Amino acid sequence: MTWDDYQELGSALLDAYPTVNYMAISDGDLSRLVAALPGFSGPGQAPDSSSLAAVRFAWIAAAEGDDDTGPFDGAG
Repeated sequence: MTWDDYQELGSALLDAYPTVNYMAISDGDLSRLVAALPGFSGPGQAPDSSSLAAVRFAWIAAAEGDDDTGPFDGAG
């Protein structure tokens, strides 16, 4: 997987880190979690903000599914 594999990364993040609040995670922490995923082979440098946003939204979509509800709704 690389930073361009948004959907796959979103699902992998949900599987690997089911208790992490995907709604409140910082960009730096998100970048570190992705880099630690088994099978991730992206470049060593930090991704651009649009790649991080795409991965974040894919993680949210994987967690919340079609009904758009998740365990962190209303968290702040």
